[in-house]
Amino acid sequence: LWKTFAASTVSGMVARTAMHPIDTLKAKLQVQIKGNYRSLLSVAMHTVRSEGAVGLYAGFPTALIGSAPASCLYWTSYEASKKAMFELKFMRDYPSVCHFCSGFMAEIVSCVLWVPIDVVKERLQVQSDLKTKYRGNIDAVRTIWKNEGWGGIYKGYGATIISFGPFTAIFLMLSERFKVMAMDYLNVKSEKEVPFWMFVCTGASSGAIASILTNPLDKAKLRLQVQRATLSQGAEPLFHYRGFWHGLTSIYATEGWFGLFRGAGARMLFQAPSTAISIACFEWIRARML
Repeated sequence: LWKTFAASTVSGMVARTAMHPIDTLKAKLQVQIKGNYRSLLSVAMHTVRSEGAVGLYAGFPTALIGSAPASCLYWTSYEASKKAMFELKFMRDYPSVCHFCSGFMAEIVSCVLWVPIDVVKERLQVQSDLKTKYRGNIDAVRTIWKNEGWGGIYKGYGATIISFGPFTAIFLMLSERFKVMAMDYLNVKSEKEVPFWMFVCTGASSGAIASILTNPLDKAKLRLQVQRATLSQGAEPLFHYRGFWHGLTSIYATEGWFGLFRGAGARMLFQAPSTAISIACFEWIRARML
């Protein structure tokens, strides 16, 4: 078990450090309504001009510190779920179903840590767009707790399960399948013989596919999590969603299909390298500890 702890902790922190600026740009693209940003480049240029390069790393301390225990819980939950499910004959006969279900279970468990991290991180990332005022990571935590309590800290927990559950399930199902295909292609019998670059390729491709397919779910979740920030600080919210499904249908009603997938490119640019780094570090480090 300690091997999974070590591999998951390193992989989570490395992935978050490398990809946080893209995550910030993705959040800004998804939270807009009127289309002020035309592309990933335009939001990057606007952020740097108005906030400086430091604006790209808004919420980074929270994401970095939280990623270690959250990633550890995520991967250990996945491995434990996978081991338990493989005890069932049906799951052994259909391993992709096992990996899908194990991934979903891992997300349910790890969201106990991921949701508070995301709430604080995302509010800091988009506060210049929402006109909210947090002085930093610690101030954001204190303000959310003071004004909203547990409801604010865990805002969007159900929405996160609905959005990231399918993402994680699809990602890990494809990643496991691509890993088997890679081992067959390389004609190797052990994961230890798979080179690091191949894990990068399998992780990037599976993460890219999963991120595109689940972008509408992620967008509704993010808006639901940040809308309460303006309410708690006395400002008029950009969104008036009563819940996840109301948010999702409202986006479609007011912005159409294009609105549902606005920011999908930025999300893929974040998730593909992030999952590539995460899965490659995790698999490579763990294989060498076996």
